[in-house]
Amino acid sequence: MLNNKQQSARPTLGKAATLATLFFLFACSPAPEEGTAAETAAPGKASLSVELVAVEQKTMPVKLAVNGSLAAWQEAVIGSQLNGVRIDSLRAEVGDTVKKGQTLAVFDQETVKADMAQARAGVAEAQALYDQAKLNADMIRNITDQGAISAQERNQILAAEKSAQARLMSAKALQTQQEIRLRNTTVTALDDGVISSRSATLGAVPNPGQELFRLVRQQRLEWQAEVTGSELGRIREGMLVTVFNGSQAFKGTVRTISPVINAQSRSGMVYVDVANAYTKGLKPGMYLRGEFDLGEQAATVIPQTAVIERDGFTYAFTLNEKTSQVQRIKLQVNKAQGEYIEVLDGLKPGQAVVKSGVAFLAHGDFVKVVR
Repeated sequence: MLNNKQQSARPTLGKAATLATLFFLFACSPAPEEGTAAETAAPGKASLSVELVAVEQKTMPVKLAVNGSLAAWQEAVIGSQLNGVRIDSLRAEVGDTVKKGQTLAVFDQETVKADMAQARAGVAEAQALYDQAKLNADMIRNITDQGAISAQERNQILAAEKSAQARLMSAKALQTQQEIRLRNTTVTALDDGVISSRSATLGAVPNPGQELFRLVRQQRLEWQAEVTGSELGRIREGMLVTVFNGSQAFKGTVRTISPVINAQSRSGMVYVDVANAYTKGLKPGMYLRGEFDLGEQAATVIPQTAVIERDGFTYAFTLNEKTSQVQRIKLQVNKAQGEYIEVLDGLKPGQAVVKSGVAFLAHGDFVKVVR
């Protein structure tokens, strides 16, 4: 059996062995490598590598963006000029491209031809009566003996000649009218263009002046933009314009500018010719966005990757070189142009901002700059 001294010595030896074991394990464990999680989490250590870019001043195009509608440059209304004649055939449909003089519809010609034949017969009859009256008048004019015929008879014969001549002229006018009616039985296009609407129906008897077709002249469309009075003075005739239909861009030029300003909206209309609009798929009535090319001007710019929007505001990050901490700067920016965005307020040329990866940064973060 162990005496009291031996029993009290056992715990002391066990504690010493445990301490020796811990010391041995600590001495044998490898030293922590540089850049481990323990070091990254330490205060004042960089958590993200960033690249800086200088704020530049570049020459940027100046654009004025507005919205507007497409409309026909001019529309020709093609109507009926006949009365009481039915439409016999239709030769054009909506969307057809037609040439000037091309037949669009034909009216029934039988009745008009009969009227034409009657008018010609009337001219022939009037011509015969006039020839006889003129012959009688010529005989009277050739009589030199003043006593051979009374003055009353002479005047009657000469008056009959004039009356026959007037009836002949009236008959010829009626014949001309019937010729016009016969020509009007064929409805033709007034100009090159595209049929935008058709109200004519087969077998109908339209009234004179009733619309049959509507034609977009020369397939020309124009973009009609409403511009505020303060901006209208910056636009000139012949200025280049880009009209956008989704991702498609169409070039145009300012044709004319409204000479008046709307009293209610305080804006004026600008009319822009869009070349080959129909052939490129544009249609009247489209509501499109457009940009007027107002020239160029110097602008303070940074890459679009250097900005971030949070809570409705735009920010960029600068670097405090002494502390290696980033600072969030609120910006006032203009529209982006290509890979750059114009900065109106918040930064000056020559300053350095974080080029990319700003979505992972917060104000006061420690960073490491990659040159």
